[in-house]
Amino acid sequence: MFEGNLARLSIDSSKVPPNWPKIKEAFEKKNWELLAKEFLEISPTERICGAEINTIEEAKSKNWLSLENLFFLVSDTDNGRNTGKFLQKYYELRKDFSLRNIEYVVVDELQDERPKDFKIHGLRNLVRKIGEYIQRVGGPEYVAIDATGGYKAQIAIAVIIGQVLNIPVFYKHEYFSEIIDFPPLPISFDDEVLAYHADILTDFERGQVYGSDELGKIDEKLRVLLNEILVDGQKLYELNAIGQIYLTGFRIRNPKPVNLVDATARKRPTFRDDYYPIGFKEFVEKVWRENSWIVTANSLPYSKQKSIKGIGFFVKKDGEEYKLIGTYQDRNNFGARFRVHLTNESLKALTWAADTLNQKYR
Repeated sequence: MFEGNLARLSIDSSKVPPNWPKIKEAFEKKNWELLAKEFLEISPTERICGAEINTIEEAKSKNWLSLENLFFLVSDTDNGRNTGKFLQKYYELRKDFSLRNIEYVVVDELQDERPKDFKIHGLRNLVRKIGEYIQRVGGPEYVAIDATGGYKAQIAIAVIIGQVLNIPVFYKHEYFSEIIDFPPLPISFDDEVLAYHADILTDFERGQVYGSDELGKIDEKLRVLLNEILVDGQKLYELNAIGQIYLTGFRIRNPKPVNLVDATARKRPTFRDDYYPIGFKEFVEKVWRENSWIVTANSLPYSKQKSIKGIGFFVKKDGEEYKLIGTYQDRNNFGARFRVHLTNESLKALTWAADTLNQKYR
């Protein structure tokens, strides 16, 4: 909108609108409301209106898309903020739209001055914001993504989100005569990766970095979700944008398994006759008491003490059976494990519970 069109236009440019002097003055003075009013005098299909307005106008005419809300996710730059302000004003003035909400939101760290922050934080924040709006409006079936404007990397992220959640993603190249929507592809994620690594994925999502010496041998399926950097001879790992899509996608697809109901015959947790970490029994009973879909819990034998890293939950496969395991560690680094029994012990329910309990207690 700004750099690609208005900043480059002059009175000598081809196909300038009759009110170009007023547009130029409003743009240079950053009077976005006046600029929006002047744009009402131009056909929204004209190229000067930019990719955002052009694609929305064409989408408005498609019978497969009913426009009820517009949410503009803009870059963490002055141009991004100003474009958001302008577009919000413009669509508030468009009386031919019947929109419930017209909003813009700045995606933190989505900027081009610090490429590392763009890669590590900006793209992940974009995924989070898209996820928030998907949940806000009621689910993926009520959303379409216009990936035309913005950085090229955003298009790739939008397409993956669309494929994973079955959301239409449309796009228009400057030489295309119309918008296109990306065809569905057989893309899906393996939920077992989250099940087995739910505790450390929670840490990664919160911004923690792990070294190769802490993780040991890494599951190749987990590695796909991580960035790998070399610092002082050691490999460090952090969550990447695909990893954020993986976590966000799972939560949107599984807000809560319908078969994970409240327990009707609950039994207090039981403990072996062992010496336990300080506060261990109290914590296990707290988890049981605060989550009505937990039937009971029981302590487990000691093994591999060094692998216990604080409070956490993950799913373990034991033969053909999946088990939800909790860990606890006191201030003396003394740890213990316990098993949590749910009203439904399918892999999906156990995975959802592990992710939910980690967000709540880890």
